[in-house]
Amino acid sequence: MLLPVPGGVVPSRAVSALLEAGVDRVVVVLGADAELVRAKAAPRKDGRLRFAVNEEWRQGMSSSLRRGVEACFESDAVLIALADQPGMTPDRVRSVLAAFAPESNLVVPVHGGVPAHPILFARSLFPELLALTGDVGAREVVQRHWEEAIRIEMEPLSDIDTEEDYRSFLEAEGSPLTLPAPSTGGEGKRGQ
Repeated sequence: MLLPVPGGVVPSRAVSALLEAGVDRVVVVLGADAELVRAKAAPRKDGRLRFAVNEEWRQGMSSSLRRGVEACFESDAVLIALADQPGMTPDRVRSVLAAFAPESNLVVPVHGGVPAHPILFARSLFPELLALTGDVGAREVVQRHWEEAIRIEMEPLSDIDTEEDYRSFLEAEGSPLTLPAPSTGGEGKRGQ
């Protein structure tokens, strides 16, 4: 989460895209090294930006999803975006938001029939998101509601999960940034 990219660190790009798209509130769910990530991830001061610390981050992705939904529980819908996808753009976010209709439960970007992000979940799906456990995302909720989902064809976004992913992203951006020196010793932490 703290790898540098043009415009900040990895989560800064997704946060900026959401804010620029006009989302009413952006809740960034933090896990490992929460305070350090909070200090680096906010691209600018904005009254719509909130942080929620997930103390249970070791339990996996579902705990972060639950924490984010809980922070937005009074909303009509939540748009779930991944912090490790710095290729997120305001236009992509706006397209998903524009496709939402009161009678729909789910808006999913797809590429070749494969779901992508960000995904919009209506309030009616909040109980299913809150019931998720373990190191899983919302894939099973999307699969259960696939037939009724509004699907928008879009190019997939790359995750930065490995050093190779990071190098590929920097090359695609034409960035002169170089990889940070490898960590020496210590136990690695998994951030959400």
